[in-house]
Amino acid sequence: MRILIAAAAATLALFAAGCANRTGNQSIAEYCTNTSHENYDLCKQHRDTEEVRTSLGQRIQEVFGVANHAQQTADAAMNRNITCVTRTLRRTQTGSCDAGYTLTGCTQTHYTSRAGGVAILRQINDTECRFNSRVLEVQVRCCAMGPNPPPATMVTDQPPAPQTPPATPPTS
Repeated sequence: MRILIAAAAATLALFAAGCANRTGNQSIAEYCTNTSHENYDLCKQHRDTEEVRTSLGQRIQEVFGVANHAQQTADAAMNRNITCVTRTLRRTQTGSCDAGYTLTGCTQTHYTSRAGGVAILRQINDTECRFNSRVLEVQVRCCAMGPNPPPATMVTDQPPAPQTPPATPPTS
């Protein structure tokens, strides 16, 4: 029985070796250039693989083209002189920017349930934002382009620091 298994394994190994050397000393591309081999499964698979490789290469080139364009656009934007300021306005229904600045953001930053809660932002454009009712506090972000931005009024460069209660001395 062992001899039969060994003979079957040897035969299978020889058969596999014969199949592995089907193209001789040629590459698969060289082997498949012969017109008499073009209908072999090996050559059909090779053609399909080459088509996929070619289309994938073209797609990669397209993606790199888009990525390079996006990088150039980002670099151009980073080279612009942009100055942004934040205005904090209290007890108002509208937030606006000074002349020469463009409104880029408008946020209600302080509200209480007694004062009506969170207001609804009704309108926003390049110059102002408008809420449905008067709000306790709104922060308006305004930006200007150019090396010499116009002066801005009522500007808060940093949000106010949170207030902490005074430390109570330990009781012992």
